[in-house]
Amino acid sequence: MATSSSIPLLHGASQASLEYWPRLSSYVQPSREPLTTFQIPPYTLHEVDVERAGMWSTKLQAIARTPVFMAAECTSPIPDTSDYIILYVHGGAYTSGSARQYRGMHVRMARASRMRVLGFSYRLAPTYTYPVPLYDAYMAYMHVRHMGYADNQIVLAGDSAGGNLALALWQLTRAPFRALVLFSPRVDVTSFRTSWTTYKQVDVLHAYDVQDPMSPIHQLLVSNSKSLGNLDVLSDPFVAPIHADVSGLPPTLVQMGGAEVMGDDIREFVRRAHNQGANIELQVYDSMFHVFQASIPDTQHLNEAWDSVHAFLHS
Repeated sequence: MATSSSIPLLHGASQASLEYWPRLSSYVQPSREPLTTFQIPPYTLHEVDVERAGMWSTKLQAIARTPVFMAAECTSPIPDTSDYIILYVHGGAYTSGSARQYRGMHVRMARASRMRVLGFSYRLAPTYTYPVPLYDAYMAYMHVRHMGYADNQIVLAGDSAGGNLALALWQLTRAPFRALVLFSPRVDVTSFRTSWTTYKQVDVLHAYDVQDPMSPIHQLLVSNSKSLGNLDVLSDPFVAPIHADVSGLPPTLVQMGGAEVMGDDIREFVRRAHNQGANIELQVYDSMFHVFQASIPDTQHLNEAWDSVHAFLHS
């Protein structure tokens, strides 16, 4: 492992804008839950995992040749008695967000699960394009393993783009995690299903436009295809898990709002996962919006959603 004197320090969101919805850090503060901040060092990228990366294998190996430290935080529940940990992957369309900005979400996860929650600040587009975020997520996973947790003691969780990255990380490792918890995960990048039209006036998300230089999906993938019309990229299972082989997926809870543009994408992903034999549960909360779990507390749907997370993780 390289030393800190030779490896640059990552400040994951120093140039990032605020989250798309909402300012998560403003809601669950002040918090009584113990918080530890630290840096995740680089770890070895295992050859067997690289082989699973498909079209991203060469790029992952190239990224690994320039190791970095990555900012991270761990929030502990009260009391801190669980043998399990949640590795939480923040959302933000791959262009915004950080562990610090998502501190409020980590607190909610810790309270609902009674487990420790580790969040990390992966590198963001457009400065860093795919698969840099996947490499960073892999380093966070390896750090959790280095902390002494076995795969079956790790819950992988994330929202929106973070849900997408969580699914990509599972595809890369095929690890037998205890469970996955996904809030409004991004599972496709085509925006053609009906819900994108039905709810475009009420949702905060815009349709994907891979030709628009201002679009997050363009910024994420721009270095991988000059025209971004490369169907091998747009239908790649890491970028669009709706095309993934998810046989063997650990028990998975998916929550979404009933009034979000991604809704039909998520439903189709769950349908395909069921057809592949996955143990996956979809919960739809009527009239709710994208990642509503992060909104102002003490609404009926919000409390029900977090109670369901607790029940799922302790069933």
